[in-house]
Amino acid sequence: MSESAEVRAPARAGSWLGAVAATGVAAAAWAGYWWLAVPRHDFCAAVLPAPAGCRIADRVSTATLWTAVVGVLWLATVALVVARPRGRWWPFGVGMAVLVIVALAGYRAVLYRI
Repeated sequence: MSESAEVRAPARAGSWLGAVAATGVAAAAWAGYWWLAVPRHDFCAAVLPAPAGCRIADRVSTATLWTAVVGVLWLATVALVVARPRGRWWPFGVGMAVLVIVALAGYRAVLYRI
């Protein structure tokens, strides 16, 4: 095995791990958005924010918007981990940080219908 093949193998494994991490964050965000948004109850307690699954809350449009936003950021983060400009990892780190922050902001937005 040549030296260049040995050097590429860990980088390729790191790329897959980065893509899996970004996919996990995005999937967890989407699951949280739709857990809050999908109506499951006809009668809900009169508290704010409304509990998850209340028909009154009408969170579907907000969840749809944040699903699209996280989807675009997920694609950008996976593209960064696969492309790795000049072999550097910091663009992926920044992309993951932005993805996590936006995913949490989206969860809060769906919860409070912002």
